Formats: sequence, C-alpha cells, structure tokens
Amino acid sequence: MRVLVCGLLGLAVLTGCGQAPAAVADNGGATVDKARERETVIATCMKQKGFTYTPSVSTPEKSDANPADYAAMKADRGKNGFGVFSAVVYPKPPETRAPDPNQATIDTLSGARREAYLKIMNECRVTALRQVDGLKVTSVADYQDQMSTEIENIDKDLDADPKLLELAAPFAECLKSEGERVTSAKPLALSVRGIEVWMEQSEQLGKTGKVTAVAARPYLAKEIRSALVDLECGKDFYAAFLPLQKRLTNEARVKYGFQER
Repeated sequence: MRVLVCGLLGLAVLTGCGQAPAAVADNGGATVDKARERETVIATCMKQKGFTYTPSVSTPEKSDANPADYAAMKADRGKNGFGVFSAVVYPKPPETRAPDPNQATIDTLSGARREAYLKIMNECRVTALRQVDGLKVTSVADYQDQMSTEIENIDKDLDADPKLLELAAPFAECLKSEGERVTSAKPLALSVRGIEVWMEQSEQLGKTGKVTAVAARPYLAKEIRSALVDLECGKDFYAAFLPLQKRLTNEARVKYGFQER
C-alpha cells in the first residue's frame, strides 16, 4: 500500500517517498502557497529543538490536459503501447530533481544524532500538517495510513460508479472478442489490465537475462497492437473513467497538502 500511496500522491520526505509537499491549488484554481508556510513552521520547530533546517518547496507543473483525449491517447499508444516494452526500446534519461538542501545536513550526522534529527524532523512535519492544513494526524505512520485509506476509497468509488459499471461490461466483452485476456470486468481492473498483462510478459522475458532494445522490439510491436485494441474497445469507458479518476485523485492531493495534477 505504501508504494501505491507514493505513486498517486507523491509523498513528502517524511514518508521516505521523495521531496516535501508542493504548493496546492484551491477550488478557484489560484495557487495557495501552503507548502512555504508548512516549511516555515518546520524550520521554526526544528530550531526550537536545536537543529538547523532549510525551508524547501518543490512545485511540479499542473497539467490541464484532458487525460482522456482520444487522439493523444491513440498517438501515444501507437508508439509506446502500454508503456512497458517502450521503456526498453526508447529509454528515457532519469529524472533530475533539485536535491533536498537538508540532505547534506543529514549526511553529516551519524548514530544517535542522526536518529534524533530524523525523529524531530518528522515530528515537526506532522506539527506543520496539523497547523497549516488542519489534518488530524498524530504521526508519520498515521499520515500514511489516512492517505492509504483515502486511496482505497477512491478505488471503491471508481468500482462502484454506475456509469463506469455500465461502460465496463461492453468494454470487457469487446476485449474478449478480440482475444485479449480479461480476468475482471471491474472498472479499476480494466483500467490497468493491459499494463499488468504486458508487465507479466516483460518479467517472463527478463528471466532469460537482460532485455535489450533489439529483443524488446518485436514484443513492443505486439504490445502496441494490444494497446490500440484496448483503446478502441474502451474508448467510451476511458472518456468517463480517466477524468473521474483524475478529479478524485486531485481532491485527495489537495486534502493532504499536494498540488493538483
């Protein structure tokens, strides 16, 4: 569940997932720099405990693109399929992020001093989340548990949505008629079905040794065909599923102190 939380909400340093929460957007679309306010609270709290802390805010770009744009999805799938074997055929350079300015401080510490710093930092982060965002959290673990529950609720809402259930049935039947493997006709399962199928294929191929771009190309060609079939069968489904998933996820992100995406 921790991996799922990190993936969907992009967690902060206090959870070990990456950088601190960025600025959030209010319902009117205006940027509200709560992140800076949180960082200031953390720095003050740390100073009171005898530690130095440099406020740091990372603000990812917000995308207003329609996640269910059919033409864009078709173009992407026509090149990358579900994004499994294309990662081998068209490798991307690793993402570069500005280093956390406090990591240098942490790296100079060892033993009990390092443990004390991390303990106080997490306590101060929780204090900031309570003061700035009004979250009723008692610890880092509690913060993670609440977000895990939030994500589970998003999954349940997607799988219980009447419109998605109505569209999922013909989507699943179309896939079956095209020879695609379908193990569940639930909306969430259908949305990730293709990726899971081809990830399994990739893992099987990986057992024979390192997968090269040359070896991956014929698999990518098959994956692309499968992805385009999936898109055609699920055209109406994705037009309803993806915007709803994005809205629910953004609501969760804003609630827990992250910027919308």
